[in-house]
Amino acid sequence: MANNIITFSALIRGIIYNNATAIKSFFHRPTRQSYLESVRTYQDIYLREPHLRRVSAAELIDESEAIELTRCIRNEWQTTLVELAVIVGFVKKRAPKSVFEIGTFDGRTTLAMHLNSPDSQIHTIDLPGGTENSPGGNEPGYLFHDRQLDGKIKQLYGNTLTFDFSPWWGTQDFVFVDAGHSYENALADSKTALYLIEGREGAILWHDYAVMPGVTKAVEEVMGHVESPVEFLWIEGTSLALLICNSGSPLRLDSEYSRTSLPEEALPAAVEKTV
Repeated sequence: MANNIITFSALIRGIIYNNATAIKSFFHRPTRQSYLESVRTYQDIYLREPHLRRVSAAELIDESEAIELTRCIRNEWQTTLVELAVIVGFVKKRAPKSVFEIGTFDGRTTLAMHLNSPDSQIHTIDLPGGTENSPGGNEPGYLFHDRQLDGKIKQLYGNTLTFDFSPWWGTQDFVFVDAGHSYENALADSKTALYLIEGREGAILWHDYAVMPGVTKAVEEVMGHVESPVEFLWIEGTSLALLICNSGSPLRLDSEYSRTSLPEEALPAAVEKTV
């Protein structure tokens, strides 16, 4: 029912947007072309049905293992409590040595992952405080800044569209993606996530799959560029999409996506803060 409501709402927005474009001048050729292009865009992104195979969270986590959660009160941009439990349950079961979070926000998920996998080295990135998308005007990760974490969380600052992630390429065991929700942002962050685990038997979780159309399209687009045996899944009862490498099969990308095909160009240096 929820997905139907989301689709209907997107359809109404698309009709309003498209008609506003067309009404300018029905007989003006460039306007007609613009109208048709906007229709195709809305059909491609906003009316897209999710295609990933659904899987129960019970198949991915050990329900007999207790997990520790804190700062559980949720605001509109955060994961639900169920999603948070699934994320940390998955991390606890896999016990990754290295974790990269794309989209710190207030640090609720970051802290939860640390509490349930304290030996993991976590890097997390977001825009500096005081920017438009800062959590209530606070510094990213402020929920864990008052804790003594023995350097296990390293806060990075920058725009994920231009940030230089190359020092961490091919070094991460697990990546959680929850940053920009536009198609362009989600696609760029998804590519980054793939590069971070390329050559390793890693895993990636995306938040807002099947809820945010841009994220849904981006996740399904990158599927076609993975050559090694992996599973792409949608965890039931959540907006979490999962890529998990098969045992004995490190992530391998096709020639279009592989890091070896990337142009060499100067990117902003990393800004890092250890907590």
